[in-house]
Amino acid sequence: MITVWAETTVSAAHIFNGHALHGHTYIVRLSVHAPVDAEALHADLAEMRKGVDHRCLNDVLPEPTMEAMALWFAELAGKRYRVAEVAISRAEGMGCRLVAPSP
Repeated sequence: MITVWAETTVSAAHIFNGHALHGHTYIVRLSVHAPVDAEALHADLAEMRKGVDHRCLNDVLPEPTMEAMALWFAELAGKRYRVAEVAISRAEGMGCRLVAPSP
């Protein structure tokens, strides 16, 4: 099985776990099942990111977490693609990965 992926960055703030408002830069990698045009996937991911980029995640997501953001990207991408995985990481050396069930 072949998957095609695209990456983008998201800079967003949140209030979480007792910490004051602060922000992170996240790397979002969206993997979808082929056949897919990688350029189109990259363009679509860039469009999707506008919903969370330079926003306060508390205003957009049910929980302002990487896990909720992964679900959010998977739901959006799932309207057009067969999502295989959404991985989100931060430069501090942490992240999460949503793995979709096999088609």
